[in-house]
Amino acid sequence: MTESGAAPAAGPKRAVSWYVLGVLLLVYSVNFMDRQLFAVLQERIRLDIGLADWQLGLLGGTMFAAFYAVLGLPFAWYADRANRVRLIAAACAVWSGFTALTGLAQSFLHLALARIGVAAGEAGGVAPSYSVISDFFGQHRRGFAIGVFSLGAPLGLMAGTLLGATIADATSWRWAFAVLGLPGLALAALLVLTVREPARGRLDEAAAPVPGAEAGLVAALRHLAATPSLRFFAAAAACTSFAGYGLYQWIPTFLQRSQAMALEDVGVALAPVFLFGMAGSVAGGWLADRLAPKLRGAYGFVPGIAQLAAAPLFFAALWVPGAGATIALLVLPTALSYVWLGPTLAAAQNLSRPEIRASVAALIAFFNNLIGFGLGPLVIGALSSWLTPALGAGEALRMALIWGTAFYVLGAVLFLAAGRADRRDRDGPRGADPRRLVRTGQP
Repeated sequence: MTESGAAPAAGPKRAVSWYVLGVLLLVYSVNFMDRQLFAVLQERIRLDIGLADWQLGLLGGTMFAAFYAVLGLPFAWYADRANRVRLIAAACAVWSGFTALTGLAQSFLHLALARIGVAAGEAGGVAPSYSVISDFFGQHRRGFAIGVFSLGAPLGLMAGTLLGATIADATSWRWAFAVLGLPGLALAALLVLTVREPARGRLDEAAAPVPGAEAGLVAALRHLAATPSLRFFAAAAACTSFAGYGLYQWIPTFLQRSQAMALEDVGVALAPVFLFGMAGSVAGGWLADRLAPKLRGAYGFVPGIAQLAAAPLFFAALWVPGAGATIALLVLPTALSYVWLGPTLAAAQNLSRPEIRASVAALIAFFNNLIGFGLGPLVIGALSSWLTPALGAGEALRMALIWGTAFYVLGAVLFLAAGRADRRDRDGPRGADPRRLVRTGQP
């Protein structure tokens, strides 16, 4: 951080900023593509290896999320002190390699070890990326930039669903993992060779001197504990992810079981749905950035309203009979369900000093993944298994998914609370105000 009143370092050229964002977007897309592969292929994996729904939920959610969330913390601690670009590249290479190795699995244990490897790699890629983006885009462009970066989630889900189903239908589920593990290795090399590590906090200047400012996980945890809006954002993200990961993990299986769709048809049908998710991701960050100067708390209010609208639409999509109606009704709530990404992650960066941004992002990701990703797929899978004797496999999964939509409502309430708390944090004595901690040096 610079001295109070000093001009920030000259910002990067706009073309360079967008190139870096584009490469990181591709890396993040591969992250979610490799993650989604298991979800779209799990029915074939179940039949081939002989697994129960609760085991699929464990592999697709809890086991993966536990390692992903816990390992993300030391990686973020390292990222706040070391070269973030090289860390992201190494992480991408690791998770891509283990994705390819998943195709060799012959048992539940083999799958578990491969999934742990993918989780360990992906744990080192996301939080450092937010920190890097914050050093290429100033505060008033961060929401939009992180919204663009967050396109990687629906883009990766779309690619994993479409390409995974297509390759598996032409060959086998094993070849799908082997082939789609390769792009990440090439992207890791591209990142190392073409992207330089930016100066930390170069687009920010301190509003007041912060002598001996702490960095790392302990400082980030103290900051999170002292900032009510960040606590609400973290809880809201966890609830929304519980619903989102649970639904997107099981909807491909639901369409195959309940709607009798072939695997290749599932991939083609869901691809345009995830395209609308991309639109929601960008729109959320853009809208929050536009409203924030006039509406304090916009970074919480925008996703809160979106999640509140998404819940009944998801309910309707899962309730109606017929695959065509289900797919059509999934489009709008999918777009709304991704609105939270840009505003939430931008708020976390804007409310934190440059020295702790990666660690704050990792802490939010820790709760988000441990609760959302860790429990969402598992709870829905376990509920489906519990209801199957009474309802049959197809209807049991439908009811479990409908139950999961309630967490969008809870997430909406928490996002609205985050917006209200954000207003107080920016004026209160806790030091969370980005105008006191960090003042943007570039629009």
